[in-house]
Amino acid sequence: MISVVCPFYNESSIIEAAIGRMLNVLETIPEDWELIVVNDGSLDNSWDLARSFSHPRLKVAGYPVNRGRGFALQHGMVLANGDVIVTTEIDCSWGDDIVHRIVETLRSDSAVDMVIASPNLAGGGYYNVPRKRVLVSKIGNMLLRLTLNASLTMYTGMTRGYRREMILSLPLDEPEKEFHLEVARKALAFNWNIVEVPAKLVWRDSLLMASRSEKRKSSSNVKKLIRTHLLFSVIAAPAKYIFPISATSAIIATIFLTISVTNFLMGSPSAFYLLTSLLIYVFSLLVMIAAILTHQNISIQTELWRVRMELRKGEKRPVNDEVSLRK
Repeated sequence: MISVVCPFYNESSIIEAAIGRMLNVLETIPEDWELIVVNDGSLDNSWDLARSFSHPRLKVAGYPVNRGRGFALQHGMVLANGDVIVTTEIDCSWGDDIVHRIVETLRSDSAVDMVIASPNLAGGGYYNVPRKRVLVSKIGNMLLRLTLNASLTMYTGMTRGYRREMILSLPLDEPEKEFHLEVARKALAFNWNIVEVPAKLVWRDSLLMASRSEKRKSSSNVKKLIRTHLLFSVIAAPAKYIFPISATSAIIATIFLTISVTNFLMGSPSAFYLLTSLLIYVFSLLVMIAAILTHQNISIQTELWRVRMELRKGEKRPVNDEVSLRK
């Protein structure tokens, strides 16, 4: 069975058309499926509009206070019955065929644990998306590739597919949009087999908005996203840039030491160069120690995640008391 999970927040202008379109798209899946839409504490009437739908394969869940996309996704996953869980935008902005292609990728190779839709691959792209958002996404993912794993091109997107037992056993803590980064980081730490598929990200506001609706406003705080993603890239794998800093400092110190020795042999002043080289060597040593300690810390952290993951396996995860469900 395929479970498709879509969170939403303040989407009254498109929610009816979006759910209708998603249901029509999923009707073409040959396997059994279900659509789970999760209201993340919307302040408008999108919750009521979503609950007005009557469809045997639709589940509408929600809670009264906004908790963040990560929180909403985890609630939807807990409600899922499928052995494959796909998370994506409710407005089909990643393409009408993206769920099919993600499922096909997982079904065609049992060794694949996770599939990520990426507009940064050949054959993908961004269409009708504000240039500022595209720039932030590309730069953010480039930095994350440098610090985490260069083989992945998309760390920040929500459109992904998981094997149910894998994602529900992963120890997750992030309630907001950093959830996507956390999943990718921990999946890499546990050596998941992650595959990407090209996708075209298209904003469809004009096609889905109800008549006389106000223009949709993005729920993303771009400044906050930049700040949190930069912080994540710095913290996630510090050894990757601390070791090069230490090595570069050692090379510079050696250059100053060489100049000092050369000047001494030639009878020129050398004390300044010698002192400078010693200070830089000390700095390099301290940075190297910091790199070793952070590497050990990450190893310990990964082992703690592993313990939490083992404890979660087979555990029936309860739905939060605030969730109300309509099938």
